[in-house]
Amino acid sequence: MPSFTKSVSTRVSQHRSQDISDEGYDDLDAWMQAVGAFLVYTATWGLLSAYGSYEKYYETTLMSSTPSTTISWVGTLQVVIVILGGIITGPIFDRGYIRELLFIGTMTTVLGVMMLSLAHEYYQILLAQGVCIGVGSATLYVPSVSLVASRFQRRRPLAMFFVTSGTAIGGIIYPIIFSTLQPKIGFSWATRVLGFVTLAELIIAMAIMIPRTKKSKGLHQIRSILDPTAFHDPAFVAFCLAIFLMWVSYWVPFFLLPTFALFKVGASSNIAFYVLVICNASTIPGRYLAVPISNRFGPALTMGGFAMASSIILFGWVGVESVTSTIIWAILIALFMGPLGALYPIIVPHVSPKKELVGTRIGISSAAAAFGTLVGFPITSALNDIQTGTFWKSEVLNGSKPHSNDLLPRHIYVSPRPRLTALQLSASKREHSTLWFISRIQEVCCYVQTKWYGATRKKL
Repeated sequence: MPSFTKSVSTRVSQHRSQDISDEGYDDLDAWMQAVGAFLVYTATWGLLSAYGSYEKYYETTLMSSTPSTTISWVGTLQVVIVILGGIITGPIFDRGYIRELLFIGTMTTVLGVMMLSLAHEYYQILLAQGVCIGVGSATLYVPSVSLVASRFQRRRPLAMFFVTSGTAIGGIIYPIIFSTLQPKIGFSWATRVLGFVTLAELIIAMAIMIPRTKKSKGLHQIRSILDPTAFHDPAFVAFCLAIFLMWVSYWVPFFLLPTFALFKVGASSNIAFYVLVICNASTIPGRYLAVPISNRFGPALTMGGFAMASSIILFGWVGVESVTSTIIWAILIALFMGPLGALYPIIVPHVSPKKELVGTRIGISSAAAAFGTLVGFPITSALNDIQTGTFWKSEVLNGSKPHSNDLLPRHIYVSPRPRLTALQLSASKREHSTLWFISRIQEVCCYVQTKWYGATRKKL
C-alpha cells in the first residue's frame, strides 16, 4: 500500500475509534431521530427530485417560449442552495441549535411552495422554487443528516440508507400528486397541495427530533464556519474533489429524463412522467443493496465502485433510442447512482477528527457537491436541442468522467471498526486486491468509452 494511503488509513482508524466507548448510540431514541430525518428528506430532497415534472410542465406549457438552458437554472439553483447552505447550517447544528434550524427551515420551505403556486413569470418561479425552497431545504438538510450520523455507530450505514430513502419516496409521491392533480385543479392548487403535504411531514419531524448536543454559550466555544483544519487533511480534500466530480452528473438523469423521453424517444406525456417515477423508485433497492456491500468493503470503496458503474451507464445513454430502453436505462442508472447520495454522509464522520465537527465537514463536502451541480446541469441543458431531439452531446459529456470514480477508493480507504464482525474485519486484507481490480476495470472502461465515442461520432 502506498505510504500516503497508509498514513490516511491509520489516522482515520484512530479517529474512528475515539468515540467507541460513548453510550446512547443505535438505540430506540436514535432510530426516532432517523425517522424524523427520513421525513425531512422526503419533504426536501423528495420535492427536489420531483423537479423533473415541473421542468417538463415549464417547457411544454407555462414557459414554452423560454430556452431550456434558462429554465434549467431553476432546478440548478435550488440544488446548489440546498447543498451549499450546509456550510452555514453545519456549524450551527454543531452548536446545538437544531430545533431553531428545523423551525426556520420548515416555515421557509412551505412559504416557498405556496409562493410558487402564485407564480406566473420566470423570475417569480426562480425566486420561489429556486431560492426560497432552496434556502428552506438547506436549513433542514444538513442538521437532520448530521444528527443521525452522530447518533449511530455500528448501524450507521443502515440508518443513513433508511434516511436517504426518503428522497426516493418523495420523488415518487410528489410527481404523482402533481401530475394527477394539475390537469384537474390546475398548477396553483396542485402546488398548494404539495405545500400542505410538506408542512405535515416537517411538523412530525420537528416533534420527534431531539439533539444530544448542548448549545454553545461562550464566545470561546464558537468555531470557524469552514473548519480550517479540513483543508490540510489529504483524505478529506481528496474526498471533496471526488464528490465535486461525481455531482457534475448526479442530478442530470432526475431532471432530464421526462424531457428526454418526450422529445427524444417520442413517449407520451403520461409515460414521460412515469419514467421519472420509475427512476426515483429504483433508487430504493440500490440504496439497500449498498448496505451489505458497504459493511463488507467499507463505504469508501463502495462509493467508488457505484460511481464507476454509474459513469459506464451514463455513457450508455447514447444508445437509448426507444421507450423500452429508456425505462431500462432509468432503472439501471437509479440503482447505481442513487446510493451515492447516501454513502458520502457515512464517510464524513470517518474523516472527521472529532464528532463535534461532523456537521461542519458534511457542510464543506456538500459545498463541493453544490459546485459540481452548478457546473453540470446548465452545461447539459446548453448542449441539448429539444426541438430536434439532440441529446448525444450531453450524454457523452456526462459519461466521459471515469477517472473521478477511481479517486475516492485510491486515496480514502476507511479501515473497519474494531467492534465489527469478523467478516467486516477481513475487508482490510482485501484492500490491495480490491484496489487493483477496480484499477483494471477502470482502464478497460476508459478504452471502451473511447472506442464507443469514436464510433458514435461517425454514426451521427
